[in-house]
Amino acid sequence: MALNDLNRELYSSNKNEIADRTHEQSNYGPEIATRSGGANPFITDEKWNEPQKGLSAGQKKGLWIGIGIFFFVALSIAGLFFYQWWTKNAFHQDRVSISFEGPKEADSTKPSKYIIHYANNNRVTLKNAEIQLSYPENFQPTDNLNLRYLSPSAGKIFIGDIKPMSSGEVELVGIFYAPKDFPAYVRGEIHFVPSNGTQELFMDAQIGVSIIASPVVLVVAAPQQVTSGDRLEYVVEYKNLDTRSISNVQVRIDFPQGFEMSDSQPKSSEKNAYWYVGTLEPGQSGKINIQGNISGNTNEGKNITVSLGHTSQSDQFVLYDKQQLTTRIVTSALTIVQQLTDKEGTIVNSGEVLKYAITFQNTSNTGLRDAIITVKINSKVLDFGQLKVEKGSFDGSKNLITWKASDVPELANVNPGAGGVVKFTIPVKSIIPVESALDKNFIISSVARIDSPDISTLIDSNKIIGSNNLDLKLASKVLLSTKGFYNDSNIKNTGPIPMQVNKETTFTLHWQLATVSNDITSARIVSSLPSGVRWTGKFFPADEKITYNSRTNEIIWDAGEIKAGSGVLGQPREISFQVAVTPQANQVGSVINLLNLATFNGKDLFVNKDVNLENPVKDTSLPEDPAVGYINSKVAK
Repeated sequence: MALNDLNRELYSSNKNEIADRTHEQSNYGPEIATRSGGANPFITDEKWNEPQKGLSAGQKKGLWIGIGIFFFVALSIAGLFFYQWWTKNAFHQDRVSISFEGPKEADSTKPSKYIIHYANNNRVTLKNAEIQLSYPENFQPTDNLNLRYLSPSAGKIFIGDIKPMSSGEVELVGIFYAPKDFPAYVRGEIHFVPSNGTQELFMDAQIGVSIIASPVVLVVAAPQQVTSGDRLEYVVEYKNLDTRSISNVQVRIDFPQGFEMSDSQPKSSEKNAYWYVGTLEPGQSGKINIQGNISGNTNEGKNITVSLGHTSQSDQFVLYDKQQLTTRIVTSALTIVQQLTDKEGTIVNSGEVLKYAITFQNTSNTGLRDAIITVKINSKVLDFGQLKVEKGSFDGSKNLITWKASDVPELANVNPGAGGVVKFTIPVKSIIPVESALDKNFIISSVARIDSPDISTLIDSNKIIGSNNLDLKLASKVLLSTKGFYNDSNIKNTGPIPMQVNKETTFTLHWQLATVSNDITSARIVSSLPSGVRWTGKFFPADEKITYNSRTNEIIWDAGEIKAGSGVLGQPREISFQVAVTPQANQVGSVINLLNLATFNGKDLFVNKDVNLENPVKDTSLPEDPAVGYINSKVAK
């Protein structure tokens, strides 16, 4: 059939022609269905309206869409959880490690090298990693190019980024300056920020090191046994064993209770307990000798502790070596004690007569025979020409006084509990011999001993079984003088001499301070101007601390420290200041007071004693200035 014909039939308006149209035979055609006795489902109402079984195509489509959405959501949630799990488990702090590899024993004379291992066993990078180190100040890092100094006990090494599943190491080299058996610890912290986080974290580790050799040798020597009140000498020796110099070295000594130091060579630098040695070159050694008296109970142990080290920048004492020694107090069969009979204490003055009494006693249960007493006394400030000994003899070549039984019968047989007294006197020189800066801090030292052949001793062969030391300190003679001048080399004065009524005349007053043998500290002079005397404000030297109160007319000179020998070896400490007076008619024919009573206060460092002096009122009688003297000291008519 042609296409045009087919269109005409399809779109024909004749409805009757539909039945006449031909079509292929089908089991569902009316004819076939009638002949077969079957029912046509398309023309039978019951079959057509019967509910359909199974899902429709639309329902199936919706079901598949729902299943797809479900699986999509489930997979999304699972993916989210997996991502969170992956992210969370990509980094754990405990998967970062740091450890030390190196010797756990160190010789202070040799460098020690430590390898610091670090590892990142995570799946993320560690950003800006660095190792922060802390160690005792006894440890001094050396030759570490990557180490940045933070303090004497801290430093850090920058590493940078540490890749996932990677590791590395850095070196730390240094020397331990510490005593033998000193426990030292080196601690390291690795700081970092994980690339999947923002907070800085760290892990740490440390290594303990025991010192097997000190960089210095420190030896302390002292008697193992002494009697209470006896003289005791400590000897401290030290030596640098290192091949490098050690700077700012100090020796510090903790003395036992009951020990009173009388002298040391060299002198202590501070508190009678610190000695500043300075720099010890390789192999350099030194010695400190310390003398004093020790007292205590029988069988009591007296411990001395000596430390050698230096003071750090943080003002901490860094120890290089430390030694301790014990001396035990024992009882002697014969005891002997010295004392001054007419005074208390151990401070004496120039010109004073010293009266010694030496008491001895047998404290054992056995009588002792043929005892001998000796006193060795020596000091350049004593006048041996005036020495007086009761019942004894003096050997000037040895400065030794001796008493035997021929002089003191009680010494022939000293029964248990018995004893006696021997005496002597000697004056201190009125003029103390000061010839150099070393002539200062004088000590008068005397050692009394008693022995008997009846008691053996392990101390020495001459059987000295009792001794006693007495150290006396000489207080310095301090001098204060007030002088006045019209013709003065430091400050120029003006006005008429002799003074005239209603005309101002100026004078220069001088205070001079001298100390013979000891340093004086906190020196201060206080005085005031009488009414009618004017303070001009001029003084010399300009750097001295002198003040004037215009309301009270008080003058104060804070002189501070006056060195021993000032005014003896050289010029005294001096200050000059100018005052002015304008005489009135009622003062004609009279001298005028320029300065009221002056008082001096200071402290003698050596004897630890306050010094107080006074100078009288100073008037215009100026014998020290020939231009004034006594003749021109009064107001003219």
